[in-house]
Amino acid sequence: IPLAVLAVGALFAGWYYHDLFIGEGRFDFWAGSVITVAGDVMDEAHHVPWQVIWSPAFAMMFGFLLSYQMYIRRPDLPDAVAKTWDGVYAFLLNKWYFDELYDFVFVKGAQKLGRIFWKRGDEQTIDGLGPDGVSALINVIANKVRGLQSGYVYHYAFAMLIGVAVVVTWFMTYASH
Repeated sequence: IPLAVLAVGALFAGWYYHDLFIGEGRFDFWAGSVITVAGDVMDEAHHVPWQVIWSPAFAMMFGFLLSYQMYIRRPDLPDAVAKTWDGVYAFLLNKWYFDELYDFVFVKGAQKLGRIFWKRGDEQTIDGLGPDGVSALINVIANKVRGLQSGYVYHYAFAMLIGVAVVVTWFMTYASH
């Protein structure tokens, strides 16, 4: 269903915006390039050497005879070849190590890049300056203020008296204007 929605959207967008991409004359856009190229290629395909024409048939016959020899007449031969040519066998068995190369270059590279963005970008920058940084600052301030609390009533009464004096001073200075 999602692919069908995307396909309908692509068809609608192509129909609606076609003039912006290829102009008013739709067929003038190609200017005969496809027909010219296809005509030349098709003409040249009929004038190739006979070895090019028959090489797929020869390869098929060779593969058929080799597989018949190895799997029907002499089923022990594949194991002997694999043991004799173990390096070549491993290389071909592992599909020329393309998967390992792809994993090393693209997958591991993308993981390293993602880890950099995650650790440095998200955790250190965004979280460090944002919620984690603010909560760490509040924790530091709370630890400092905690030292001001002694538990004695006369300390709290003195703090309240200072607060009342500040409020009264503010009202006397700014409230009369």
